[in-house]
Amino acid sequence: MSEAFGALGKPEEGRDFSRTLNGFAIQWRVVRALLLREMQTRFGRNQLGFLWLFLEPLMLALAIAFVKSFVLGRGREYPGVSTFVFCLVGYLPYFTFRAIVSRAPGTLRSNMSLLYHSHIKLIDVVLARHLLEAAAVVTVMTMIVFGIAIWADLPPNNVPALLFGLILLFLYAQGLGLLAAAGSAASEVVERLIHPLVYLSLPLSGALIPLHELPPKLREVLLWNPQAHIHEMVRDGFFGHVLPSYYSPGYLLFAAALVNLLGLAALRAVRPKLEF
Repeated sequence: MSEAFGALGKPEEGRDFSRTLNGFAIQWRVVRALLLREMQTRFGRNQLGFLWLFLEPLMLALAIAFVKSFVLGRGREYPGVSTFVFCLVGYLPYFTFRAIVSRAPGTLRSNMSLLYHSHIKLIDVVLARHLLEAAAVVTVMTMIVFGIAIWADLPPNNVPALLFGLILLFLYAQGLGLLAAAGSAASEVVERLIHPLVYLSLPLSGALIPLHELPPKLREVLLWNPQAHIHEMVRDGFFGHVLPSYYSPGYLLFAAALVNLLGLAALRAVRPKLEF
């Protein structure tokens, strides 16, 4: 008898699984269409505008690296690690974080009319914009990695660690972006606070300062910030043992999962308050 019931249950389970896959396929097509729309809306049909998506983070990273290494001249160099390369590797992940979180507040407002469509969800609109920012910086990071490997003879020490660090960076920034989008939809005060808070996070992120140089007590305080773990992990993937690093992938996974769950809950809570 139990076998009969089991046999009856299998087709139903198969249909449920098929519906789930079909749902994911539909949502992916929605996100892809929103991604293309976001690119066209922001840059139009001008090829230079599209290239600016990649040139902006590259130029800013080069400028900061140049100022810190050649103008200020205060950066401490480790054997095999120039201050210029260190700043490039440090600032690009921060640029991704800043771009995703800072631009999240205007995402829902600028795409409000799209929410009339039943297949388009709040998470789709936010995710499309975040993927665009992440794709730009990953492309620039890849260019820089290849450039440094070829011209400076400094290939990444651990590519999987570097990629995993960038993935965790995106997931963490994505969660904070969800919270920022939901918070700004609920209150204008939150929207005005997000930009200065993101910029103020730079000194606490460890983007331009290796934690190895800090006093142990101050290092322990900064390691409560998931951003510091991200930058240390990216640097470890690039420089390896040449530059001592401090990070916990488990802590990063927990922080990324937490902010994403809170962000999804916040979006769901603010959904009825949105005016179409």
